[in-house]
Amino acid sequence: MRTINTLPDVRVKILLLVPPSNQEKTISKYQLAFLNFTAPPLGLGYIAAVLEEHGHSKIKILDSQAYALTPNDYRRYLKRYAPDFLGIQTLTPNFADSLQAAKIAKEENVPIVALGGYHPTAMPDESLLLGKGNVDLVFRGEAEYSTLEFVQKYENGQDWKEVKGISFLKDIPQHNPPAPLIQDLDSLPLPARHLLPMDRYKIFGSAFPATSIITSRGCPFSCDFCSVSAFYGAKWRPRSPGKIAEEVRFLREEMDIKATAFVDDLFFISNKRVKRLSLALSKIKDIYWGATTRADKGDLELLTLMRKAGCRLVFVGVESGNQVILDQIHKKTTLNQIEQYFDNIKKSRMDSLASVSFGFPGETKETIESTVDWIINRLDPSLALFTLATPYPGTEFYEKMLAEGRIKEQDYSKYNLFYPITELSGLTRDEMKNLTKLAYKRFYMRPRKIWQNTLRELRYSMESYGFGQFLYNSQVFAKGIINMKILTSM
Repeated sequence: MRTINTLPDVRVKILLLVPPSNQEKTISKYQLAFLNFTAPPLGLGYIAAVLEEHGHSKIKILDSQAYALTPNDYRRYLKRYAPDFLGIQTLTPNFADSLQAAKIAKEENVPIVALGGYHPTAMPDESLLLGKGNVDLVFRGEAEYSTLEFVQKYENGQDWKEVKGISFLKDIPQHNPPAPLIQDLDSLPLPARHLLPMDRYKIFGSAFPATSIITSRGCPFSCDFCSVSAFYGAKWRPRSPGKIAEEVRFLREEMDIKATAFVDDLFFISNKRVKRLSLALSKIKDIYWGATTRADKGDLELLTLMRKAGCRLVFVGVESGNQVILDQIHKKTTLNQIEQYFDNIKKSRMDSLASVSFGFPGETKETIESTVDWIINRLDPSLALFTLATPYPGTEFYEKMLAEGRIKEQDYSKYNLFYPITELSGLTRDEMKNLTKLAYKRFYMRPRKIWQNTLRELRYSMESYGFGQFLYNSQVFAKGIINMKILTSM
């Protein structure tokens, strides 16, 4: 005889949120123009997956950016779903959006509202004080298991204020000890992508439906501008090649996603691991992937093996074409290494994306122009991303610029890599912005580059999805050219 559970369902209703925004974001123009980069919020996906693994079924993820929701849309959603716990993904550029979302949630009587992500990890006091009355707590750093512990204590009516890795306000901000880092990433379940609108995510300059994948956490390098180690720690913690290939196979066979991007900063720290992963991926049919790399990792043999395993594009953190600047930011790469690396990418028949940042200490009009010349004439990547060095809270670059009084912009919504935040000796912020626009114009508006990008889209579309997808991609690319003309005329 079947036993019927007549006990009331006390499971809390959980909503994990990418907040909506009222603000025009400069980065969207660049996304449309070149990269078309909209990635799923894997951090929220991992938190949801851990909660589901431990029996919590009342979970939703609302990616307001993917759905292009307004704050009023979000308010209506809250009224319908009525969550007990709201966790808001908070980065520096969307900090004001997160505070607004928290305020709306409290107006709609959501009992517990929490912020998590890079910004509240670096600035917990600010997050709590500016969110006073609306933000109940902050999750610092990796939050999969601290969120689980909090939810379990909350739904059982237990005191949650001893949970590690959280901060909360009690007259003044209180900071519990950090939560332990997850040492065995293979023990994590796959992100709960079934809770996300996967058809809305595009990666690495293509209109193909795609997803990102994280293969490791932590970084032992000490680049001034990077906040990865502040969030994930200085120890590199990799997933095994077998587990990564298992995720790619699941995406291909169960979710019909062919294109993936490995977006962790240290995908290439171990050539042996990349080789093992490439061999595993080569056994999965009809997949296409890209990866972020350093220019001092991966030789021609390995890049060629990656290409045979389906790798189409390598995203390279170049940062600058000036060796003095590279040394100052502790990049630990040389111009010769970078040049050789791009030569090897071409020989392996893969596309490349060179990521460059203008505005580090020592930057001048001449160093910017010479870097752009070097990118165009020597490296000749398939794509280029020109950004402005942004001092994100939690980085050594931020502390230096703050101490020197060089941070001239306090509006976090402009910390989006495309707006000048600092002022350097000899260069005004307007000059920095104009030089960045000119770099895009010089790189992308060349007839040869337009033709190359069109052929690349044709080749990828026809190989992967057929002629119909090529026609759609061509429309996206044409819109990008129009946006580029608008952007460079501003």
